[in-house]
Amino acid sequence: MSGRLQNRTSIITGAGRGIGRAIALAFGREGARVLVNDIDKEAADVVAAEVGDNAAAEYSPIGSVASAERLVQAAVETFGSVDILVNNAGILRDKMTHNMTEDDFDRVIEVHLKGTWACGREVIRLWRPLAKEEQSRGEEVHRKIINVTSPSGLIGAVGQSNYAAAKMGIVGLTKTWAKELGRLAINVNAVSPTALTAMTQPLVQDEEQKQQRLQRFAMGRYGAPDEIAPSFVFLASHDSDYMTGQVLCVDGGLVI
Repeated sequence: MSGRLQNRTSIITGAGRGIGRAIALAFGREGARVLVNDIDKEAADVVAAEVGDNAAAEYSPIGSVASAERLVQAAVETFGSVDILVNNAGILRDKMTHNMTEDDFDRVIEVHLKGTWACGREVIRLWRPLAKEEQSRGEEVHRKIINVTSPSGLIGAVGQSNYAAAKMGIVGLTKTWAKELGRLAINVNAVSPTALTAMTQPLVQDEEQKQQRLQRFAMGRYGAPDEIAPSFVFLASHDSDYMTGQVLCVDGGLVI
């Protein structure tokens, strides 16, 4: 353990499996306190146990202001502070546009885009007065928001108009928040990952479609969640204190 996140408190949404789980474990190895959020209580509890004594589970469904308030309050009550927010929670409702229902569209926007906004809003409300007080004492304490976007949001994807719209919206949030909060030493960046997880596994069930997809990657394969997590450690650590408003593509050369 290098301790790059020692004594820092993190919230990770959608951390019960896949990339979120890998981030939680990586943060724990770096010394962070981790609030593992997932609506799957059993999965959240398992990951919190895997992280160890400096972790707790929280089960709010991401997508509303009320859930965001409960999430941040739980972190403060459990650990006394929040230093890092990772907005990772997400769902898929893939359909061609002409077959997509209003609920298919609304649910994906609610979880991804509104959920990211609501959780970000809540930690920003917590951090702004703290940052101003620290600055009055001549101190600069960096806090981090890391949003999760997607290649679908950057270059589009057939059958994912709802998901692509949400993920591109998250890019807009990232860049806007970076401009609003930079002078308060609040860094806001995004990661655009591509990994084979329970959410993406259905995309490669058909062998012919799988090979077509793999041809789009410069490296010829999907990544694993453990290959994605180090980018989040970097953005959560002091190594990235002079970096904000950026989208880091960790995708095996899919978006070039």
